Amino acid sequence: MDQPLPDSDLVVATPERVSFQYQVAGLGTRAIAQILDLLILAGVLIGITFAAIAVGQAGSSTIAFLVGVLGGFVVVFGYFWTCEAFWSGQTIGKKVFRLRAVGDRGEPMTFFQAGIRNVVRIVDFLPYGYGVGLVVLFVNGKGKRLGDLAAGTIVVKDSDYVWLWQLPGGRPPPPPAPPAPDAEPGKEPVAPPPHEPQPAAFAPATPAEMLLRRIDPELRRFVTSYARRRPDLPLDLRAQLAGQLQANLHAAVPDVFSQQGPLAALDYLADLERG
Repeated sequence: MDQPLPDSDLVVATPERVSFQYQVAGLGTRAIAQILDLLILAGVLIGITFAAIAVGQAGSSTIAFLVGVLGGFVVVFGYFWTCEAFWSGQTIGKKVFRLRAVGDRGEPMTFFQAGIRNVVRIVDFLPYGYGVGLVVLFVNGKGKRLGDLAAGTIVVKDSDYVWLWQLPGGRPPPPPAPPAPDAEPGKEPVAPPPHEPQPAAFAPATPAEMLLRRIDPELRRFVTSYARRRPDLPLDLRAQLAGQLQANLHAAVPDVFSQQGPLAALDYLADLERG
């Protein structure tokens, strides 16, 4: 049921002439992810309904109506729009079933695209149960409903992550160093001998170091390991690693990512790391 249909793979060529291949999400997985999202929405809407009833019993029917109607509208549209805009094209349902909405060229979805995609959801849902969306999805043969066509997006499967230390010849990350033992009670710490040189003052951080300090710590550790092993990694594997970190790389160096692609962004950070 969830096997990809013919021509259901999305192949994207980067400026480095490296191709990324995404498998378009099948109807079965998308439906299950959507059901999970709808169950979450149903729970929130039930809570809003009880809140509106409580307000109405307090004697304010107008406010109760506004709470019920406007609150429900904001929750239904805000849930999908906010999740997909700030979670790189994922809702809770998509995250659980490892799906992601991306741009037609595999780039992370923008806030504007997430808005268009979910406003057109109204038409996709007609007459009920995503009737129009299912018809359009099968007619265009690319796994796109009307919202995807309007926003220039497509739902794909998240690829399995491969970390550097999992590659042949790689080393697992070292265990954290044990904490230093506390000084014994009532005992003064021993000062270093006077002849030992004192540590020099810290040199001011360079712009490259300031940029590296601002990125996500996990991405920084990955970039450090990647920079050390990059000469031994084939181009296709480097492209795969960069493709798995698109959202992180876009957040770290958006200008390089937008102009040259994920692999160039990863190499740029690696060059900064190596100085």
